Amino acid sequence: MSAEKLYAAMRQYGMGDWVGGGDPAAVGAQNFASIIENLALRRDHTVFDFGCGIGRTAAPLAEFLNEGGRLVGSDIVPRHVQFCRQQFANFFDNTIFYCTEASNPYYDHLAMETMQATATVEEENFFFVYRGVFDLVVAFSVFTHFDPIMVADYFTSLRDVIKPAGSLFLTWFLDHPSNPAQSRLGPDEHFRDQDGNLGLVLYSPAKVSELATTAGLLIERISFGYWRGWPPSTVRGQHYQDIVLLRRSPNLPSPPIEFDPARYLALHKDVAEAGSHPEEHYLFHGHKEGRRLR
Repeated sequence: MSAEKLYAAMRQYGMGDWVGGGDPAAVGAQNFASIIENLALRRDHTVFDFGCGIGRTAAPLAEFLNEGGRLVGSDIVPRHVQFCRQQFANFFDNTIFYCTEASNPYYDHLAMETMQATATVEEENFFFVYRGVFDLVVAFSVFTHFDPIMVADYFTSLRDVIKPAGSLFLTWFLDHPSNPAQSRLGPDEHFRDQDGNLGLVLYSPAKVSELATTAGLLIERISFGYWRGWPPSTVRGQHYQDIVLLRRSPNLPSPPIEFDPARYLALHKDVAEAGSHPEEHYLFHGHKEGRRLR
């Protein structure tokens, strides 16, 4: 299997240590199983692996989607993306990987290591190009390194790149009565940066729900992981980390199929000059004003 050959290359270069340790194949298999057991993923779907790392999750996803589907990966660490670009091209022609320019205190030292040698794209441009493209966005061990401001920004960006019926599959560390004592939030505490550098953050489910609602997202389900020792790791669809499944809120309208953001801005110079987001402007103002789409 092609995924196994990719995992062999990861082991050969000792890359498991680049992304938190563990056998890459075992981590990838666990991640993929939790996706398949929680969602009706189809082989013709288009999936975005946000924060793809060295491709541990991307490998089984690319293999599964290799019958009409497509996988897009992004990461801010250049050497991770370099590996994915070089190795996945040998086995899968349904994949593409981007090194995006973004800042995170926990990863900034890695993002700067080989930046000059890797072609990068501005994250804002990436999200603009891929608006409304994905059936599913997965992010493993990504939101575990975001503060609330970052979560709010990425919720909005990821909401915009999924299709109206698309899903977000995100892992977190959430507060729960069964958490170890040192990983419990206080009565009025909804977020904690455990090490002060976003190495591991803890959220209350209520805070995640608040941020999701503000971004026009709806939490479909939360599955608590076994990192806390409960429930047991044999529960179907469970993951080590906590899983939060989200969809676009049914109250958030979607633009018509013929909507073209670039065309909308070209037609309406005042919108462009104001720096307004084209889709949001149309949904909340333009359609009421009778703005042209062509």
